[in-house]
Amino acid sequence: MNARILSDTAVLYFMQVVNSGSISEAAARMHVVPSAVSRQISRLENQLATPLFDRQPRGVTLTAAGELLAGYARRTLLDAAQVTNEIQSLRHASELRIKLACTQGFASHFLPFAIAGFRQTVPQSTFLLQVASAREVTRQVREGEVDIGFSFSLGATRDINVVYSQPAPLLALVAPDHALAGRSEISLRELVSYPLALPGFNATLRQLLDIYCSRQGLNYRSVLDSDNLDTLAQFAISGAAVTFGGELFVRHLLKSGALAELNVPELKENHRIIEIQTLASRPLPEAISRFIQHISKVIASG
Repeated sequence: MNARILSDTAVLYFMQVVNSGSISEAAARMHVVPSAVSRQISRLENQLATPLFDRQPRGVTLTAAGELLAGYARRTLLDAAQVTNEIQSLRHASELRIKLACTQGFASHFLPFAIAGFRQTVPQSTFLLQVASAREVTRQVREGEVDIGFSFSLGATRDINVVYSQPAPLLALVAPDHALAGRSEISLRELVSYPLALPGFNATLRQLLDIYCSRQGLNYRSVLDSDNLDTLAQFAISGAAVTFGGELFVRHLLKSGALAELNVPELKENHRIIEIQTLASRPLPEAISRFIQHISKVIASG
């Protein structure tokens, strides 16, 4: 492949179309007319002598050749950004910038403390943390918008490298003085007869609870729905409801005694895997590799 093609302005237009899924949306993002984007794409296709997109009424999809070019261009642009950052680090007291994306559970307590611990040994490191859905986290990693993603497994995903994974079983949680606290065992049927506090329907946690309940034909009543996991935890701490969470995200509340875990046999079957994701085939800078090693140890420490 001619390296000059990838250094051309045309590849920037091409990647905007890849990321947006349509020529008109790419044009809007770049503040140019759609015909200008079309000309740049046609130029690339003529240079490579092959179509890069299949044109459809509601957008475009990559051809096999387009997939290859997108992957190569993405890695090339990331490598250029990495070199630029490393050069800037030399000029700015070796500051290390690490960009992260995660689902809400990671952001509420776990990652802030893990980042603080890392900065004790690498004080020149700085972070950007974005909170999104599991699917959006994976997209940001795949598109090179962030260095590392923390999410739940959605199955094998193209261009994603899972550098660490661990089961994340669903825990039923109550205040220590709740009527169910201290019981040696409780069935799911009895558990869901109590008021519940749950995340929104798009949360993997709620989807997993729905699977468990549907197997037994159970219905439940949520008295508080919120996408803020801290809100759900505090509501449960008040004694007003049962809530659910992954051990990693409520570890500090269990250790402090603010919440108690219930023994619910039906929840022991695990369906969730937490993942640390990076872009496949991208060499990781040393600082990012060190942070991944640090965070993996914190997750596994229990």
